[in-house]
Amino acid sequence: MAFIYTLRYMLDPRANTPEKDQKLINFAKKGKIDDVAFFINGEELNHSHLTKDETQGWLDAIKPLQTKLAEIGVTTSLNPWTTIMHSDRGYHVNPKIGFNTFVDINGNKAQDMACPADPKWRKYIVERYAQYANIHPRRLWMEDDFRHYNHTPLKLMCFCDYHMKIYQEKLGKKESRSQFVKNMLKPGRPTPERKVYLDQARKEMIENEHLIEQAVHKVSPKTDLAQMTSFPDWHAIEGRDWKKLFTAQAGSGHPKVARPHLPAYNEVAPLKYGRDFEEYTRITAAYLGENAELYPELESYMYSPLVKSLAFTKFQVITTALIGSKGILLNLFDMMGNGIDDAWNYADMLAEIKPFVNKLLENRLRMNHLRGIKILVDQDSAYTIHTDPGKKVEEMLPHEKNWASLLSSYGFATTILPVNQNTQIKDQTIAISGQLLRNFTNKQIINLIQNNVILLDGESINVLLDRGLGKLLHIKHAEWHPYRTAYQSFEQADGSTVEGVKNPRITMLQHTGNYLKLDYEKDSDVTIWSSAYNSIDQKLGNVMAVIDKHIIVLPMDQDPKDGWKSQFTSYKQGLLKQMLDSVKAVDYLIQMPNVKLNVQDDGKLVWLANFTLDGYSKIQWHLGNKLVHQKAKMIRINNGSFTSKYVNIHEKNGIATINEDIKPLETIQLIF
Repeated sequence: MAFIYTLRYMLDPRANTPEKDQKLINFAKKGKIDDVAFFINGEELNHSHLTKDETQGWLDAIKPLQTKLAEIGVTTSLNPWTTIMHSDRGYHVNPKIGFNTFVDINGNKAQDMACPADPKWRKYIVERYAQYANIHPRRLWMEDDFRHYNHTPLKLMCFCDYHMKIYQEKLGKKESRSQFVKNMLKPGRPTPERKVYLDQARKEMIENEHLIEQAVHKVSPKTDLAQMTSFPDWHAIEGRDWKKLFTAQAGSGHPKVARPHLPAYNEVAPLKYGRDFEEYTRITAAYLGENAELYPELESYMYSPLVKSLAFTKFQVITTALIGSKGILLNLFDMMGNGIDDAWNYADMLAEIKPFVNKLLENRLRMNHLRGIKILVDQDSAYTIHTDPGKKVEEMLPHEKNWASLLSSYGFATTILPVNQNTQIKDQTIAISGQLLRNFTNKQIINLIQNNVILLDGESINVLLDRGLGKLLHIKHAEWHPYRTAYQSFEQADGSTVEGVKNPRITMLQHTGNYLKLDYEKDSDVTIWSSAYNSIDQKLGNVMAVIDKHIIVLPMDQDPKDGWKSQFTSYKQGLLKQMLDSVKAVDYLIQMPNVKLNVQDDGKLVWLANFTLDGYSKIQWHLGNKLVHQKAKMIRINNGSFTSKYVNIHEKNGIATINEDIKPLETIQLIF
């Protein structure tokens, strides 16, 4: 089994040369490239939606290279850069094509971006994809402009006259665009307008996928249709049904193929990348399921080692193993037709790590078969979220990703668990944030809380209070206190010692959400672990607590700009580990911040990935279950090639110690 390198490549039909073609061939050989995905009409060379003849010019330029690549065992894929169109750039739809453009939530009409339900656009896009299929590509990609949001400079779509007629028919009454939007975002319980919008957005994209799939496979039955994706929380506000959309895309006898977003177009601090990787890449992978073929996007815009180092690029490629990817899309060079730049040394780097990523793939991570804390997410949450104050579409965004980035940065073994109204969970450790509980009935919520070890944030607790379920947590009184109002200033863990610091303090003032002050019924089984204080050391109320020996609460919500940044501190990390230790044994790493731990549910495979520039001299693993064996095969890269050796594991008092270092940006696999 080989890890597939797909190089995304732009040739300019007007400026291409034999020399550029030869450099591509040489790069493919040297860098062990398996597949080249040719852009069509991309980025700087994009000049609106192409006619049939204009499209054929691109295909005619690609076909000779397709033949040459086949001679060296490299397949050809196609990456048309537009479906709806990413953004308005001064162009207008060619009158010969003549489809309608979308209207956004504010009534602004796009110049060049299609309405996704417009019959003329549907006919156009189906014809173009059938035309692309004529050269029988290995994969035919749909770009991530295939969405209802993030079409610069406009906002959420579509609210054109055609769509408004659809919405009015489903509502059974006439409403102006502005009134429909106002009702869609109305505070409190979701309205019929919200459901009508989400249902229509969901339906039309599935229909579009099906139409394109049918056309492509009629022309080229062996081509896999593949979809690029963006942020899963934003996809929620276009009603995306991941299973149905990708089933429509795949068609009969083809795999679900996707490009999850890797959130670092330029190099960022690896620990920041680690947070975003959990919140976007892993949640997308979980929605798609472990049987999907995932080829994440390594994007280096604006390109060259000036924006992303070789070390970080290598790190991004290798850590795609943490979602069980079968390969990667490599967008290493620009999209203006410059071709390959050998001075950047990408080919040597890719060739160096290819044996290692192939080896990791032999024992592929399967996200549905990981143990650890399960972070719950629901693709349907935009249907149920209560907005406040009902002014911005962002109020419909789910806040379900916070535990994912926090717990993995703390070194806990985690996995993402997509849920729906039929999900039943028992005897697990789960983490819930945002308003996810609104997707369940009261009976389901009671079962969920009573039958699991559960971590809840302030928004989750607020849902319980709205539902009249505060007694599940023995809550007598609850009151929100906004941050920076001269009330709370810091949280203090009285009576605890973390990393040698007694009664450690954590900010409640900066980069933080609002504080939900909770008072509990007298004599209830509640252990208070931390309290809120003001700036002159006066105790104000309870913060973190363990309830009934299996419920852990963090009664804070999310800051609109900074999320949970205030929680990324060693003191909260240590406190939460102590709290969980008092409840249930779980897997986590000790004194290894920002190292990710993934453990297969049977304990026979373990992945460690260091998302920081610090190295650690040994590996210490607090065990959630007993070790399968006292010895494991360790697979890692050493001096430019991967090594495999057996290491001894010393277990004492529930802690496994491996006397091997883990280097900065290193990924290690253990096989028991």
